[in-house]
Amino acid sequence: SPTQPGEDAQWEGSLNHGRPMRRGVVELTGLGYVPGRKVVRHMDRVVVCMIREVLKANEEGNLSLWTSRLLLEAQALVRAQAKSLGANAVLHYNVQHLKIYNLAHKMRVYSLLTVSGDAVVVRSSNVGTQVKGEA
Repeated sequence: SPTQPGEDAQWEGSLNHGRPMRRGVVELTGLGYVPGRKVVRHMDRVVVCMIREVLKANEEGNLSLWTSRLLLEAQALVRAQAKSLGANAVLHYNVQHLKIYNLAHKMRVYSLLTVSGDAVVVRSSNVGTQVKGEA
């Protein structure tokens, strides 16, 4: 938590889901808003489509772990695409399609994943207020 004036340069205004929103980090939410913030500019719709084929013998863990990694990679790609547009949040984040084909006899897993959301710029709705106690 910033203690000196000027140290709060990396933090913005009010709390977001119980923590400060850090600059440079793109927030993902399925909501149409970010709590404590207002949308000041709508940048564009972001869509990420992934098709993946993996040889199961080379992949660590089970199918649940592999699916979690796939979803985390998709989230990272959505954040990167939104950040490249100049956005700091993605609203209406949604997994539109997730299909996994487990071909055990061929020791392969195929997946198709489509995620999307609205890239926006949000700012604190409480201009001039400071967050105390949260880091």
